[in-house]
Amino acid sequence: MSRRATWVLGLATLVFLGALLLIRRHGGRGIAAPARPGGSSSRELTPRVLEPALRREGWLGVIVAGGSVDVAARLEGTLERVDAQVGDTVRQGAVLARLDTRALQRELAVAQASLQAGEAEQHIAAIALTETRERLQRRSDPKQLALGALSEEELATARYQEQTAVARLRAAEAGVAERKARVAQIAQKLSDAAVVAPFDGQVAIRYLDTGAMVAPGRALFHLIRTGAQQVRFAVPEDQAAGLTRGTRLSVEVPSRGQVLEGRVENLAPEVDAASRMVLAIASVSHEAGAPVPSGVVVRVFVQKGAASQAVTP
Repeated sequence: MSRRATWVLGLATLVFLGALLLIRRHGGRGIAAPARPGGSSSRELTPRVLEPALRREGWLGVIVAGGSVDVAARLEGTLERVDAQVGDTVRQGAVLARLDTRALQRELAVAQASLQAGEAEQHIAAIALTETRERLQRRSDPKQLALGALSEEELATARYQEQTAVARLRAAEAGVAERKARVAQIAQKLSDAAVVAPFDGQVAIRYLDTGAMVAPGRALFHLIRTGAQQVRFAVPEDQAAGLTRGTRLSVEVPSRGQVLEGRVENLAPEVDAASRMVLAIASVSHEAGAPVPSGVVVRVFVQKGAASQAVTP
């Protein structure tokens, strides 16, 4: 072995021995020593089991109104006026908005004038029928027929005139009925130009502003029914068997610190294939002066002993 190789090997041996001495001197530091029986150490790492946030069995739910609807326009036109704003409480039949009706009003005026003309024609036809019937009655007098004052041809002509007068009167009456229907149709359109509330409720959303073009069926407002509220929640399929219609519930509203009384009203007849949950709907008590806004997240619990005391409606 050459002198250079011997020197390198000796240097490596010294480095290894030095590292071994350092490890032996500082080996216990930075490593937690095992806990001694009956003793305690501030360096011990004790495993901690997280307690569940809620030991009781419950389900998340959402407060919903007893009913809601998108109030839509029935006609095409321009939104002339908006009488309701978000948050307003409205009564059934109250006008929420109104479309521009100037064109309809002109159309109604024309239809009414046409109806008046038709009624005049009907009146004239009625007078003509009365006259022809009187003439026919005079010419049908047996005395005149016995004297030969009228020929059979003249009598037939009078009868023909009477039938023609009847037909004209019927045509005039049909024309009047058609024009009345036209007037009623336009009047109904004028009535439909006013968008009204279908029930007592509160305006949750307003979709359009004054001046917007509206098509038939276009929603203008989202209205929430006031009064009774419901909670919709989902139950795992393995727990759904414990619920029946009438089961009493406690509905906790964490954001408001409230607890409402509830009662199961409906259960879905099938399990959702994706989530393996069963949809349930329950009614909740309404506290005067403190309604819970729709959409608030709640937690639903079965009251103690309620499952065995469920009442079937």
